[in-house]
Amino acid sequence: MGRTGRMFLRIASVVACLIVAACGGGGGGGGGSAGSASTTAPLIVGGVLSFPTTNVPAGWVSTGFNSATTVTVQDSATGAPITNASVSVNGVPLAYVSAYQDYEGELAVNPADSVSLSVTVGSTTYTASGTQFTAYPTITNPLSGVTWSSLASNLVAWSGVAPTTSSVYALGIMDTSGQPIWPSGSAVQILPSSTTSYTIPPGSLTAGSRLVLVGLNDVVNIPDADPSSAFVIGGYNYVPITVINGQIVTLLSIAVTPTNPTVTVGKTQQLTATGSYSDGSKQDLTSQVTWQSSDPTKVTVSSTGVITGKNYGSATVTATFGNDAGSALVNVFQLNPSPIPPLSQSVTYQIDYAHSGAALFPNPITFPSGPAWSVTLNGATSYPSISYPLIANGMVYVTTSSLSLGGNTYGAWLYALDEQTGHIVWGPIALSSDYNTSASAYDHGKIFVINFDGLLKSFDAVTGTPGWSTQLPGQWAFSSPPTAVNGVVYVGGAGSAGTLYAVDEETGNVLWTATVWNGDYSSPTVSSDGVFVSYPCQVYKFDPITGASLWHYSGPCEGGGGETSVFANGSLYVRDFINYNSPTGQIYDSTNGVQTGTFNAGAMPAIGATTGFFLNNGTLQAIDLTSHNMLWSFTGDGALISDPIVINQDVIVGSSSGNVYAIDANTGLQIWKGNAGSPIGGNDNHALTPTGFGAGDGYLVVPAGNVLTAWRLSGP
Repeated sequence: MGRTGRMFLRIASVVACLIVAACGGGGGGGGGSAGSASTTAPLIVGGVLSFPTTNVPAGWVSTGFNSATTVTVQDSATGAPITNASVSVNGVPLAYVSAYQDYEGELAVNPADSVSLSVTVGSTTYTASGTQFTAYPTITNPLSGVTWSSLASNLVAWSGVAPTTSSVYALGIMDTSGQPIWPSGSAVQILPSSTTSYTIPPGSLTAGSRLVLVGLNDVVNIPDADPSSAFVIGGYNYVPITVINGQIVTLLSIAVTPTNPTVTVGKTQQLTATGSYSDGSKQDLTSQVTWQSSDPTKVTVSSTGVITGKNYGSATVTATFGNDAGSALVNVFQLNPSPIPPLSQSVTYQIDYAHSGAALFPNPITFPSGPAWSVTLNGATSYPSISYPLIANGMVYVTTSSLSLGGNTYGAWLYALDEQTGHIVWGPIALSSDYNTSASAYDHGKIFVINFDGLLKSFDAVTGTPGWSTQLPGQWAFSSPPTAVNGVVYVGGAGSAGTLYAVDEETGNVLWTATVWNGDYSSPTVSSDGVFVSYPCQVYKFDPITGASLWHYSGPCEGGGGETSVFANGSLYVRDFINYNSPTGQIYDSTNGVQTGTFNAGAMPAIGATTGFFLNNGTLQAIDLTSHNMLWSFTGDGALISDPIVINQDVIVGSSSGNVYAIDANTGLQIWKGNAGSPIGGNDNHALTPTGFGAGDGYLVVPAGNVLTAWRLSGP
């Protein structure tokens, strides 16, 4: 038997000594001699201590055994060891070990087994018997492998035992060689059978690999032996721990990111689990946590944190590590494809969700001598009161501001008008707001309206019946016209930095958010693979479904304000008005964000397949997109002011005089002029009610002050 086993065997004698004071005297001298028995009854002290067969400390006992036993036999008068006794437990002989002056052995003893001791000294045999406990203590604290600090109080707790009225617990801390570490001066701490926990005081332990032992012990008397004799039967359990001299760093929480991810059916995304610790550090636990989905029919998650969308809906994905857990709510979004530009309808600011300003009518265009209709709506006359029009479903949709600047009541109205007659089909619907601002977008039979306070609402486009209403969180100033496409409404908000929101058109649920600088005015521009927004010196591209950042141009500044960008032909046209007296725009490769050129325009450009149309300082210029050469210019009456749009091969632009011009896109020649019946507002989308022209279903619709005028240009 090795040293570790022998150190454990010492516990039996210590337990007996502590319980019944069965401690022998010093060796040598007196009335007897070592190796011979005196006429008085010997002092016999020992025990059998058992572990569960599945939890025997490595190296403590020989292979195949779960119990160790030791017995000391002494002359009770002199304390000298008796070396020629015959000692056995359950019939297994114990060998005398002179180095330790005891009899030692190993045997198999299971819970509830009988245990019998036999000691023969001379011609006299002393026997004792008892029963091993039916269950041993289960150590509930500490858990196996944990780390303790020697500077802290450390709790040991146990359960799952069946003590007798005469039993006691023994608690001890040893090193892996079996050397006692705590309690000081003894191998174990004896505790009453009513005890189920004990706190080891600070400063009691030394650093290193340690074993925590808890045992339930009963003492069996040995008839006719010295009255101080005793035989201990004990059942033990242990857990390995590590003790350090410093403070323990503990896991405080787990964060799963992204916290509210969105995937489509069949698409995947990697989640990350990050642990925050008591020393302020963080650790990536993605590969160590256990991942689980609350609804695998909606979302599955791999052992490495990769989620996969299965069906439309949502599920909570949880990462668990020990007693700590973090989670993310995963949305599975079902795309609802929208038509690809160029469109034959107007669905948002500057015609389409790319804000290209280009419409394609399926039939030839003929410019009429007069408008199809003209109506005056609620709103001010001194500044743009009517928003850019949406044209779809045989109707024209606009919002109007409720008062002129300086009024003391804020709000707006939403109208739906018959595109052929201008008659009101439904509305006006009052839209509350902290300011006279609102803007709208159309997709899949719904109108989506945002107010300055960030209240996003949906309405049935045919009936005007209200649908869902969602207060967008985290910001308080919403000046960005919304964009709706493929089943998602995108809108920006400002106040504290800025936020780009993606909202499910069907439910109003926020699918994802992204932080931007600074969220003002820039209506989200959408391509097949990205959502773009631009602010002073800052341009962003995000994944339309997940909100992941795809690229970010960050220039030498940031601040309030923003401009709606134009996507066309793989390029992004961004007006960055650092100097309003000399506005210069940048052209970026939409794939990687690399700047490829510049342009001059104070208004939103309209971009066709090969030609761009740019209005700057009252002059409209046609620029070849390949050579960048100017093809022609047009000044009209010298007061051109609106964002230009392109319908088929004709460019439409408005003047502050109220004139509306059509110019041949190829030659630059004026081919038509109409009048909107009121001065046309500026081309600045920073207005409280952003304005602009609409073209759809064969109609050109122009807001001017509080007058809305429509011309029929094309029809079946």
